[in-house]
Amino acid sequence: MPATSKQWEVRFLISLSRDSDGDGLDNVSIARLFGETVEALRQEVCAYLKAHQPDSFENFGDHITGHKCYMLSDGKVYPPGDWTMNPEVFRREEGWWVFSKRLTSGVEMQDDEKPGPFYLGSLELAVEDFIKTALIPYKGPDYQSRAMVDNQLQLPLLETVLREAEEYALNDLLRRGWQILALEYKGEVSRIGELTSRKAIFVLGHADFPAALSTLEERDLYYHYTYG
Repeated sequence: MPATSKQWEVRFLISLSRDSDGDGLDNVSIARLFGETVEALRQEVCAYLKAHQPDSFENFGDHITGHKCYMLSDGKVYPPGDWTMNPEVFRREEGWWVFSKRLTSGVEMQDDEKPGPFYLGSLELAVEDFIKTALIPYKGPDYQSRAMVDNQLQLPLLETVLREAEEYALNDLLRRGWQILALEYKGEVSRIGELTSRKAIFVLGHADFPAALSTLEERDLYYHYTYG
């Protein structure tokens, strides 16, 4: 059987047991999975989480998706201290919860746009939410852009385009397979026609529409922007 192409990859933290004090998690490890397509990657993650039956799992977070943690309440353990929640509510409502934070200029902050945490209940619903809203597909070791032909970027082969001004988000987009096409500048025009308060805007393109769509959908949900 041929080896699976590692075109796309995802990394996330997973915990398979509670600690002895009942106030945290133990046996935390990094899961690293691969897929030939983003959809195949989602299927790999879904199968992996259902097979391992973890007590918690979380992405590493980026400026597109944010940081999301999924944790099982067994009626005994308290939520981790870096996630804001009434501990008694968490212990009383047994089942799966999701916590979220946003990243702004490299700093994690409470997500005011999506306040929580939210109660999901079953592991199946937690996994479904994770692969739809929290999975971050990055270029894998076998990644090759379909728009690169003989080491030359072929613009007609790009499927979609977006613009980004924030440096931290730009780095996340590049790891997701976006490629810089051009640099634009915006600002105010002075009386003598000079551009003042100039701000750089990066124009990026993506050659894999399903992978690009996952980014566009997350940006639209996370920042309430619309991209044409």
